Amino acid sequence: MTVRKGHRSVSARLPACGITLAASLALAVFASAPPLSASVRVHVERISRGSPFSPSAPCVQANPGFSPGFAQETSVAANPRNPRQILVSWIQDGRTTDTVMASRDGGRSFSRVFVPGLSACTGGPFQVASDPGVAFNANGRKAYFTAIVVDNPESAEGASTAMIASRSSDGGFSWGRPYVIQPLTGEFWDLPRLTADPRRPKQAYYVYDLREPPGFFSGYSVLSTTTDGGRTWSAPQGLYDPGTSNSWPAITKILVNRDGSLVAISAIVATDPADPLAPNPTQQVAVRSVDGGRTWGAPITIGDSAGRRPNDPATGNVFNAYVTYPSQTVAPNGDLYVSWVDTGDGNESSRIAIARSTDGGRHWRTRELATHAQAALPTVEVAGDGTVGVLYYKIAQSSSNGYWSTRVALATSPDRGRHWSQRAVTRPFNLLTAGTAARPCCFLGDYEGSGSLPHGFVAAFPMGQPIAKHGVDAYFIRVMTSGRGAGRR
Repeated sequence: MTVRKGHRSVSARLPACGITLAASLALAVFASAPPLSASVRVHVERISRGSPFSPSAPCVQANPGFSPGFAQETSVAANPRNPRQILVSWIQDGRTTDTVMASRDGGRSFSRVFVPGLSACTGGPFQVASDPGVAFNANGRKAYFTAIVVDNPESAEGASTAMIASRSSDGGFSWGRPYVIQPLTGEFWDLPRLTADPRRPKQAYYVYDLREPPGFFSGYSVLSTTTDGGRTWSAPQGLYDPGTSNSWPAITKILVNRDGSLVAISAIVATDPADPLAPNPTQQVAVRSVDGGRTWGAPITIGDSAGRRPNDPATGNVFNAYVTYPSQTVAPNGDLYVSWVDTGDGNESSRIAIARSTDGGRHWRTRELATHAQAALPTVEVAGDGTVGVLYYKIAQSSSNGYWSTRVALATSPDRGRHWSQRAVTRPFNLLTAGTAARPCCFLGDYEGSGSLPHGFVAAFPMGQPIAKHGVDAYFIRVMTSGRGAGRR
């Protein structure tokens, strides 16, 4: 949760109300795009629905940011031992709480579940919940849910945030009460990421950032670890501090190499304190640990971006997120992948960078995709057969008559990123409608989620009107591949 993002400040206050903690939800079918090729099949469906909260409930009445039915900022997990078990989560109703969607049939149907004790509207002590994350452990028997919970969320200056983690033993259909990893300290802790160790079922790594005043343009990342399946977590310790007064290591995530070493990948986002709306030059960096995260090596630069946001010259709006945040994943053969966007100097064509490391993060090679439009939030995933996919928003150079055309596009590569096939997988929506009462435009989230399948991958993303039924809805995409990828060689 970033209290101040893009060109706007968040204002939201959410106290308590009662809800039913689980309700079944059947999928509403959204028309699939034609196949990308004979070897890639795509299916997209809307999986969000209206608000579960009564407009007269106390927690809603006290929440100026309440936006009924709005679903934004997604996370996705597929069970590594049973790919029919899938979890999707997102911010619900303008941070009223976070939603978890659980499926036992590969995403053909979902049940909507709420984590008890999370926000005030689910019986918790905190006003706001944001930045959801879901993950399965190595043997698929446990699932994790993570989030930020917030008191006094009206502004970054007044907000006090905490980091939580919950566990599930039934595939995400019920959850224990949250474990508070980072208690409230009156400081601005941000952007949590959990990685379950792919070989040790009881081990997981939880990384988040501290952003420091004034301006919250500097800070460092910290790490907490569990070795007992999330029953307890270690005291947070420093991971990486860039040591500057105008940058912080944003959206850090740990990747686990086959030899057990760790790679933490961050976006070092720079900000001009005199002009917070200026571009945010960003370096994508990796730091390595060979002792389970107790110590970390020197930063390794993966790539960089000029940090210019997609913008609409007709209305003056900008994409309401730091678009240089990376997406990170590990391929089945152990290769590491990182994607990010560079919007360049104009609105004609963003470039999506996809970096790959074959030696555990020591060295990287980067290839670029031209999008022939503005682009945002490229999310990289690798199927079990080695097919690499990047899902991203393709945004028009400018709006016309109040319509800023945006659609979701997919790029796939069967040969580790040497060659790519691209095309849109949804109809266009109006980015000017993607926001909440607290953030009217143009907010979809800081990240979108994905998960790997043996022959494909799944992901989820928000879209606005006219496609969305409830203002901003979440859509689930299943991409099936042929099995001819290069990931196993």
